[in-house]
Amino acid sequence: MKIEYLNSELKTPKVSFVLLDWSCRESFHGLEYFNRQSTPRADYEVLWVEYFSRKADQIEQGLIADKAEGRPPRVDQWLIMEMPEDLYYHKHLMYNLGIVAARGEIVVLCDSDVMLRPTFVESIIKEFEDRDEGIVLHLDEVRSIQKNFYPFNHPSIDEVMAGGCINWSQEKMKTTGLLDTEDRLHTLNYGACMAARREDLIAIGGADQHLDYLGHICGPYELTFRLVNFGLQEVWNEKEFLYHTWHPGTDGKGNYLGPHDGFNMSSTALGARHTERVFPLEENPVIRSLRTKKDECVREELISQVISESPWTEWTLEKLEAQQKNFKPAVSNFKILIGQFFEKTRQFFKKNKSVKQLLRGLFIHSFHYIGKIVTQSQYNVKKCSDCLASLEKNNIDSFALFGRGEIAEIMYQLSQKSSVRLTSIFEQGPERSFYEFQSQPIENIKEYSGLIILGHKENIEENIAILKKHNVSMSRLILLI
Repeated sequence: MKIEYLNSELKTPKVSFVLLDWSCRESFHGLEYFNRQSTPRADYEVLWVEYFSRKADQIEQGLIADKAEGRPPRVDQWLIMEMPEDLYYHKHLMYNLGIVAARGEIVVLCDSDVMLRPTFVESIIKEFEDRDEGIVLHLDEVRSIQKNFYPFNHPSIDEVMAGGCINWSQEKMKTTGLLDTEDRLHTLNYGACMAARREDLIAIGGADQHLDYLGHICGPYELTFRLVNFGLQEVWNEKEFLYHTWHPGTDGKGNYLGPHDGFNMSSTALGARHTERVFPLEENPVIRSLRTKKDECVREELISQVISESPWTEWTLEKLEAQQKNFKPAVSNFKILIGQFFEKTRQFFKKNKSVKQLLRGLFIHSFHYIGKIVTQSQYNVKKCSDCLASLEKNNIDSFALFGRGEIAEIMYQLSQKSSVRLTSIFEQGPERSFYEFQSQPIENIKEYSGLIILGHKENIEENIAILKKHNVSMSRLILLI
């Protein structure tokens, strides 16, 4: 770990921008936009965090040019972590390094290969200055799929917006995520840009360095969910955006994927959101020290210690590949798949359709739908199997279900070949049979003291509220979402 460059003249910026690289960036154009802002340059700093050992020539030569021409340096801190090359990247470790190194009151974690309008930094500062309550701020990202801007050839933002932006409404002048009223968790880009006060990030234990967040399935939204549980308000700026042009590997192709919900959002982060967990599963020791104020160290020492106790042996590509297993969907999944497909078909034919809509629905959408359901089912089998393995490893021999659905079906099927057994199923409403079990009314759950797995993925907040009403501790609840 080394501090390649430090702008020691910058003392008390208002905002610290933490930009990440794991020797993958081809273009460093984002730094140009961060240095063409309406906000005075002394009011914000730019941190560039490199995971491995690459000393990017574009940054080095840029700093030399900045000094020669009397400009502020394009980066104020250049941190090279020098992690072993056989490890997978862990963005959350990089986030924590940025949080520790940041000198600003507000820390911003955002994409580094983006285009920005000159008011970007100003808009972030204004959001925090205009609100009395504590907030965690997000800005959405407009994404272009036009390949004529690659390699990056410095188009204007207007040229990028002229066509090929897959999540932009020209009529409403907003992203489709901001306009969405049904599934904003998946249509907003929660990983593009998040800002919070540094003291709040430290108060919740910083970014979670659990193995589940290794590789592509990760992001600042994990912090967002826990900051909201901590009492902050989640806010989205609806006028300022980041702009991202296409490049190879935009969606993380070939990356290791941790557990997710089938739509590339971390299921571990979603679990924290639903169970109101505040602290990380694995807290960085330096963040813990700052949070508890146990040790008083100079800044350089703290920065060097951020990566000193990380479980690197668990992060090697060889070990991760060895852990990967191929799962085939259980028979129950195919039953559910068929049932869901026929239900969707029934709903489709209930509505009046033109001939064109009918043909498109029958020959295009149906195949997309089947593919999506099969993929989700495979993820669910993997999550359920991992859950049983974890319970077995921790010498837990039984569990109960609350409600029935695909998760309940898979858990039952898998538990038949496991030492961890299903003992009860609780439900609202009349008693019904579930294989050899008879469901019990929710009122009886107070007599059960073991772990409870939510048997489905619908109306999660509503079902958690029901369990809380019956005094079920969230520490006993397992969400396989």
